[in-house]
Amino acid sequence: MEQLVDNRYRIGRPLGSGGMAEVYLAHDDVLDRDVALKVMSGRYADDEEFVERFKREAQSAAALSHPNIVSIYDRGEDASDTYYIAMEYLPGGTLKDRILERGALPPETAAAVALQIAEALQAAHAKGVVHRDIKPHNVLVTSSGDVKVGDFGIARAASSSTMTKTGFILGTAHYISPEQAMGEPVGPRSDLYSLGVVLYEMLTGTLPYDAETPIGIAMKHVNGYLAPPKILNPTIPDGINAITCRLLAKSPNDRYADAGELIEDLERVLEGLSPSNDTTRMMIHGTNTTGSSQRTTAMPPPGREDYGRRRRRWFVPVLLLLLLLTAVGGIAYSQVGGNAVQQIPVPSLENARSIEEAQAIADEFKVVPGARRESREVVGAVVEQDPAPGEEAARGSTITVDLSSVQVTDLPNVEGRPEEEARDILDEAGFDVEVEVSESSTQDDGRVVSQDPAGGKGETAEVGSDVGITVGSGPAEAEVPELAGQAPEQAAAILADVGLELGAQAEAPSESVPAGQIVDQQPVSGTELRRGSSVSVTVSTGPDLPDLFPIPDVRGQTAETAQTTLWNALFASEVVEVRSNLPAGTVVSTIPAANTPTDPYAVTVTVNVSSGPPPAPEPPPQAAPQEAQQAAP
Repeated sequence: MEQLVDNRYRIGRPLGSGGMAEVYLAHDDVLDRDVALKVMSGRYADDEEFVERFKREAQSAAALSHPNIVSIYDRGEDASDTYYIAMEYLPGGTLKDRILERGALPPETAAAVALQIAEALQAAHAKGVVHRDIKPHNVLVTSSGDVKVGDFGIARAASSSTMTKTGFILGTAHYISPEQAMGEPVGPRSDLYSLGVVLYEMLTGTLPYDAETPIGIAMKHVNGYLAPPKILNPTIPDGINAITCRLLAKSPNDRYADAGELIEDLERVLEGLSPSNDTTRMMIHGTNTTGSSQRTTAMPPPGREDYGRRRRRWFVPVLLLLLLLTAVGGIAYSQVGGNAVQQIPVPSLENARSIEEAQAIADEFKVVPGARRESREVVGAVVEQDPAPGEEAARGSTITVDLSSVQVTDLPNVEGRPEEEARDILDEAGFDVEVEVSESSTQDDGRVVSQDPAGGKGETAEVGSDVGITVGSGPAEAEVPELAGQAPEQAAAILADVGLELGAQAEAPSESVPAGQIVDQQPVSGTELRRGSSVSVTVSTGPDLPDLFPIPDVRGQTAETAQTTLWNALFASEVVEVRSNLPAGTVVSTIPAANTPTDPYAVTVTVNVSSGPPPAPEPPPQAAPQEAQQAAP
């Protein structure tokens, strides 16, 4: 059953979730449009501080209106204490999705995306709203390529009392500013630092700082060494490299004063010009991007090629030297007297499960992250290195390692298998299974008819990811089978095989069908019924036997009395006289005999009434006396 929020928003499929809320694709029944509906998690409904934070989010986000900010349409609370925010729905994906799918973006594309994010931040900061959680996950890229910043989930008006206490880090560790990591008050320049992390990730496909724990990552933002993005991707123009490094300055005072100043620099480099003098100066003299104000960390200032060749020919040797220093991590050097840099074998790092572990193995080299890609290794593990193991390289030079971004494994093909068997196979392979049911042929009832993503030889998917399977439910309608002559238990099994149920059972006598077997059914066999419907049956009780009553015992009664007695017992009778030693008119017997169970409507009782004893036999005739004498000898 679809859930309806505030009698208006019809909940559809989930789009994502976060610490505060779940986000769903929903339909606004009032305005007939799709929206992204953020619904506060029910487990926090009784947390007053949390509810207030959710309301502040809605209020601060609704105050913003800009082409590069996700629009807020509505916010409120329904009768069931469900707090929600209705937002603009943007089909497409996040910037994080794009980076994971394609790796590093072309530098000009990355700068153009950063420009749109900066324009969104400029509008928010003008309203006194600090986002506090800028990361590529919160940047939506539409199908037309437009960029919109969403999820002002932990934003607050810069003028309101802080919710950030000492020791409490608000935001995502990989993208927080140093002041955020230290629990200090944050302002618009904190958002610019986070944008710098996003720009760095777009340019290189990797993050500037990583560690095994969020606290470790946060501390690297505070005092870790920043490898300029151009070290990882030499195709990055100097101007974009310089802008990125200025955004990632440790001290807020060394960053851009505001988003407007950043926008000007981005527009300049996209037009092929150098960034501002301040940005250029910081790249020449070094900024606090490494935790030390004395280290120069990036390339010389960019400019148009012709202009650079005409005006700065003296700088070419310096530039080449800096490029060499960059290529070996700023460590390679020549010993006094022209001795060559010591060459040593490169160790194998391909069993390292993190870049920190790789650095511990190659402690005489500088290990830097390269591309991130799918592999069968755990996330963060080294999957390839350059130089290769065993090659000779200068002590202190750089080893670039490609890291596993997603651990994948073989994806089995479970199409055609019974649902339970398919579940077991996918579960054993390390996947989460999502099941949908769909109409199918009778043969596919209960079996997997499709899976997404498809599996089979050579197919892989991320370990722990969702695999959807569609299980056939058989056809929508089933043909009613013939049930005559079956016992009810057998009939129920026959019906279940085609998706029907045994309904009401009546009883009726039958001269031809044995008791306990079905004699009739409704609907009749051959009828098409929707699956799940029931079929009623009539069960035979056997032949319809009449009610039997005992013949009254009327022996010794007079014929008249006997007939009256039989009549009162519902028996018709007829009188037949028989010879008997009983007095005439006395009942001698009945046919059927007395007390015989008999159907009174099927039998006429014959009453045998005595007509008296039979007459005595006549004596034989006597001979005459004269004749007797003559006969004597």
